Amino acid sequence: MSPALRVPCRELEEFAVSCLVAAGAPVQHARTAAGHLVRTDAFGVHSHGLKNLGGYLDKARRGGLDLAATPTTVVDGPAYCLLDAHRGLGMVGGHTGVRVAVEKARTTGVALVVVGESTHFGAAGLYALAAAEAGMVGIVGSNVDPNMTVPGARGKVLGNNPLAYAVPAGRHPPVMLDIALSQVASLKVVAARDAGERVPEGWIVDGAGRPTTDPSRYPAEGAMVPMSAHKGYGLAVLVDVLTGVLASGPTSDQIPSWLFEPEAPNGVAHVFVVIDPVVLGGSPPFGQRVDDYLDRLHAAPLAGGAREILHPGQLEWRRHEDALAHGVELPDDVADALVSTGRCLGVRVPWG
Repeated sequence: MSPALRVPCRELEEFAVSCLVAAGAPVQHARTAAGHLVRTDAFGVHSHGLKNLGGYLDKARRGGLDLAATPTTVVDGPAYCLLDAHRGLGMVGGHTGVRVAVEKARTTGVALVVVGESTHFGAAGLYALAAAEAGMVGIVGSNVDPNMTVPGARGKVLGNNPLAYAVPAGRHPPVMLDIALSQVASLKVVAARDAGERVPEGWIVDGAGRPTTDPSRYPAEGAMVPMSAHKGYGLAVLVDVLTGVLASGPTSDQIPSWLFEPEAPNGVAHVFVVIDPVVLGGSPPFGQRVDDYLDRLHAAPLAGGAREILHPGQLEWRRHEDALAHGVELPDDVADALVSTGRCLGVRVPWG
């Protein structure tokens, strides 16, 4: 077996910037998007990282995404804001939204920002992490195109609208959770389909609404299954209300696929809730209280055969540290996708 391909984060980021700029993105937009995608891969979430770069650029070529668009303000208040992303890069709309929310929360303690008319913004957790790295609690959601059935229905009804949070700590890195509200992210089903593999039971249903492990007809037929049945369904509805409904835009049942309908504007919306824990005071400082809480979780009695208890996001931070030290480990499908994207734009990949 050949050794895994590892590429330094900085080299991957410069490659992605070069591709985006060659396709027509302003340099600052390109750096925002590239940094987000590379960090996603560094955390080991390859389904939402650089593998999708080619898809974003293809959507731009076909008119469904404007690489040069910059978000503008529609409604602005002391603790709230509605932005219009103008079909721009989702990462640009996402990072603008969380930055505005952090700035407002520094004054008001709590802030709500909604970004409408956006596109697929990658891993939701990194926007929540941006708030945590500013010392604040971040809660993030986005609606997406319909890929999930709901109890009692047949076919795709709602998106598996992702929900994420991040909490700053002290000695520990921020606590993070980023979940799709289906049993698993849709891109993982697509990856299994492309690899000719089956998926675990409980991930998808077929065209008749029956459980299946065969993804070969997905997404033309079948649908994802909600996480924990009615619980995932209920949370997906909440995310739709906080995004599409608040933005006066489409809800997930009305959104065209960013990946499979590249010529169509995506129209998704994102929500960012940021809380500054300083405003509530308390002693010891918030970060220390979070550390003490995590220490108690880690010290809980172990189940038979278990070696340790991890808090949310701890495994991903270990991958991140390894990637910073030794380079991002790129699976074959990600490396192949980058070679193809670079070839189309005349940009060489940063490895042999």
